Amino acid sequence: MTSLQAMLDADIVTVAAEAFAPTFTGVGLAGETASGKVAKHLRRQFGSPRWSDPNGPVYDAVALQTILLWERACVAGRVHSGQLKLLPRGVALQAAPDPTTALREFLA
Repeated sequence: MTSLQAMLDADIVTVAAEAFAPTFTGVGLAGETASGKVAKHLRRQFGSPRWSDPNGPVYDAVALQTILLWERACVAGRVHSGQLKLLPRGVALQAAPDPTTALREFLA
């Protein structure tokens, strides 16, 4: 299985939970971070660190799916500038001992 296929086959809630901490490291409540950090994390996690990868749009699509899931769970949201803003539930997710379980609970 390729790293791309592994990413596509992975549980999206787990992927989103694992991407949350690296994306929001050092960001406090209502702080903002670059949305591009999500795709960067996915590229590191699934073995494609080169931005010139021909599958770049696939990584971008999974990154967007991750952001949409965060918005649905009310842990982070996109602001007009395109940046990601950490919401109050996101602070709780940062502190959760099991981020995947916490994110699933927020999505319920």
